[in-house]
Amino acid sequence: MSWTADPQALEQLRHIFRGTLSSNNNERKLANEALAQAKLQPEIENYLFDLLVVDNTAKSDIRAAAGINLKNSILKRTTTKTPPNRQYLLENILKGLISEDNMVRNITGNVITSLFSIYGLEGWPQALPQLLELANQISPDGSTTSQEAAMGALSKICEDSYLSLDVEYNGERPLNFMISNFLKLMGHPTSGKIRASAILCIIQFIPLKTQSFLVHIDEFLAKLFELAGDANNAVRKNICSSFALILETRPDKLMPHLDGVINYCLHLMQDSNEEVALEACEFLLALSTAPETENDKELFKPKLKLILPILLAKMVYSEEDIFLMEITDSKDNADIADKDEDIKPQNAKSKEAHAVASNNNNNNSNGKVKNSDDDSDSEYDDEDEEDEDSELDQWSLRKCSAATLDILSLNLPGEVLEVTLPILQEKIVSQEWPVREATILAFGAISKSCLELARDKLPTLVPFLVERLQDSEPRVRQITCWTLSRYAAWIAEEAHEGGVYANYYQPTFQSIVTCSLDQKKIVQEAACSALSSFIEESDSSLIEYYLGPLLDHFAKCFQTYQRKNLIILYDCVQTFVEKMGYDNLASKPEYINTLLPPLLHKWQILDDNDTGLWPLLECMASIAATLGELFAPYAVPVYERAITILSNCISLDLQTQTDPSIEVPEKDFIVTSLDLIDGLIQGFGHHSVELIQQHNTNLMELVMLSFEDHSSDVRQSSYALLGDLAIFTLDPIVKPYLQSIFISIGNEINNRSYSTFPVYNNAIWALGEIAMRLSYEEIKPYLSNLVDLLIPVLNGADIQPTVLENAAICLGRMGLNGGAEVLSPRLPEIFVQWCAQMLYLVDNSEKETGFQGMLNIIHGNPDQGLGGLSNQQGKKNLAIFIACIGNYLEPPEHLKHSFAQFLNTYKTLLGPDVWEHQILTHVDSDTRVHLSQVYGA
Repeated sequence: MSWTADPQALEQLRHIFRGTLSSNNNERKLANEALAQAKLQPEIENYLFDLLVVDNTAKSDIRAAAGINLKNSILKRTTTKTPPNRQYLLENILKGLISEDNMVRNITGNVITSLFSIYGLEGWPQALPQLLELANQISPDGSTTSQEAAMGALSKICEDSYLSLDVEYNGERPLNFMISNFLKLMGHPTSGKIRASAILCIIQFIPLKTQSFLVHIDEFLAKLFELAGDANNAVRKNICSSFALILETRPDKLMPHLDGVINYCLHLMQDSNEEVALEACEFLLALSTAPETENDKELFKPKLKLILPILLAKMVYSEEDIFLMEITDSKDNADIADKDEDIKPQNAKSKEAHAVASNNNNNNSNGKVKNSDDDSDSEYDDEDEEDEDSELDQWSLRKCSAATLDILSLNLPGEVLEVTLPILQEKIVSQEWPVREATILAFGAISKSCLELARDKLPTLVPFLVERLQDSEPRVRQITCWTLSRYAAWIAEEAHEGGVYANYYQPTFQSIVTCSLDQKKIVQEAACSALSSFIEESDSSLIEYYLGPLLDHFAKCFQTYQRKNLIILYDCVQTFVEKMGYDNLASKPEYINTLLPPLLHKWQILDDNDTGLWPLLECMASIAATLGELFAPYAVPVYERAITILSNCISLDLQTQTDPSIEVPEKDFIVTSLDLIDGLIQGFGHHSVELIQQHNTNLMELVMLSFEDHSSDVRQSSYALLGDLAIFTLDPIVKPYLQSIFISIGNEINNRSYSTFPVYNNAIWALGEIAMRLSYEEIKPYLSNLVDLLIPVLNGADIQPTVLENAAICLGRMGLNGGAEVLSPRLPEIFVQWCAQMLYLVDNSEKETGFQGMLNIIHGNPDQGLGGLSNQQGKKNLAIFIACIGNYLEPPEHLKHSFAQFLNTYKTLLGPDVWEHQILTHVDSDTRVHLSQVYGA
């Protein structure tokens, strides 16, 4: 397509861009307004292209600005009803790759990638062949800049559009041709950039397991081995990435070469380039967690004497790290206020998912499991964390080495300790603090192995670590807090059980407490987090001794801590209150008077739109739930503020749906307000009705709106609140909304997905709490539909265990008050799976009501419900239920009586011979003994 720019219009656009780059604010403002008008012109993209590629007279910064605007325009205008004519652009854009200006070449590559993401193979079939032709073109002067630019564009296309390239087009697979070319370009004689880009292009397709790549995998590996000593950093880095991806997708191809690959990566871990070294370590981390390694631990054993010393060496801070650290730590004094940019954006924790206690999880006393937010490994895990504080906090060779050591010590504890302990025992007394610090980090990384196989070392190690809490170097004190927290279980266990080393607890705990008021904020943070771990691991009887002093200590921390560390402190106080419980905190009036005023002071000084409220609201929710009536003097103002924040946020959110100019409120304000109200409901129980009714805002209407929110966190918390409202305030608060509630719950279950399981899990739990409290007449209109929704969940594949447990309990509870009329005919559909979920649940009230309801359902269909007692399957089903009864070790008396009646009824119905030889033969011997002793069955 032929197109020519109007010289006058082009000069005007050039002038506008000069203005947008001006240092004069007014000039820049006028230029941006003019640019906004120019972008409305239909041919603007062609003009932007000419400025970027054709206009050699323009300065680089103007050409770059034009290119960035061109890329943004391409991406933005994809949504327009009438797509722009870009024929001129598609035919000429590759010319930018042969520009002499490096910036023009790079931006052109980005523009090409954007165009390809829109048009793909069908809309722009000439793009890939032309790029490959340019990549293979030999320049007469020996220059490779255009080839490198073409390969850069190709690597971006492969990265962004790899899925759309693995297709057939006009009877051919373009990817076959592309990979053949990339393999050839891996051997480029002069340009390391081209070799690196060629590898990068290929590795985008390895996870797809596409035949286009797999037929070349041996050739690819051979070429990687040939390039192993390449001088280009990006080549060596990409080789390590390739090994990791092949390990993940086709480990059988890598295993014959594994010894050499490990040696190579160990060599590169000592590379002068940090990125290369990190990628090499990433391969070892991937290898240590690969299924092949877990199944065949012999793979690593011969290499441990080589691997472990290098991992330990790379855990020492580099000189650059230390330089950055000195700058950071000089500004880290406890009296220096945090800047907003120092505080990572916090996400409120979603309301805990309701789960029935089972043998497979650790539950607190109320049968709930909190979402996992454990920060105990934060010294070296999570490369995906957003908005890191500084370069020191980013995923690094040090953290990757520590994570690899941790995994290896779990897989091969004895072998790892044999190699590492002698090295660590020597280095832990080093005069060089970075060596000391890294050694203490290593002891934290191998803590689980030490607890398992080297407990004899702990009596020496722990006192040494306690001494290090007074080290002159703040980073040593910081890491020591973390490492001690990894041994908290052993220290607390010794003290609680009166072990030989019981006297270690007091000095360790006290030293951690002291450290949490350190003059350095990084030490405060680590110590406060460690204090949470010690409180969590300790029996409450151990903490009782420190109850008063700890409360005084928290009050001092509230006076001292800056904003960032307050987040850790709220979590620590919450852990403390939950551990000590109502009885301990109620034992002396001064305890509450010490605990609450600092929290309420923070509560009062924070604005309703301050994100610092999120962790505080979470903490207050837990405290309100634990303290109950002791929280009464503060309940009304706290409830009123929570309901105000909730109401305002929901109202604002609704307005944004019709007015785009209104900023969408942070959903975490809704989540934490719902959770705080829930905490008050749990704490005040049936007295919550007065609290809710005295406020002029209708709580249930806000909850109903929350059920419709697109945020799963909001819905998760709203269903958790609904369940507690059902328990304590059903008649006055919940019942008027039954029809709408059941519709919302039905929609949530119907629209369930793997990622929304915490939401519909809470919805099912809340449904069970409502169903068991309604009369049959009240639930009858909805019961059949609700049962239809729950049965597919109970029998579903890939459903999380906690959801299956709640679905089973909910179905059982529906049989409590007459629901057996609907459920009994459906019994064959649910019986086996229901028993499978209920068999090993820990005894609690939810299990009790589920069983009581199921007995009613079976009585409603005593023969056919179990599958027909005249056939073998029916008898097996009866045996399964009897096994469930036998595994219910301590049922309450009324349920125990019901079980006895059930067993005797069926024993009489079937006769002793059938009972003994056709029913109980399907029950294990231990359970039969229990049934005989308790029920005479």
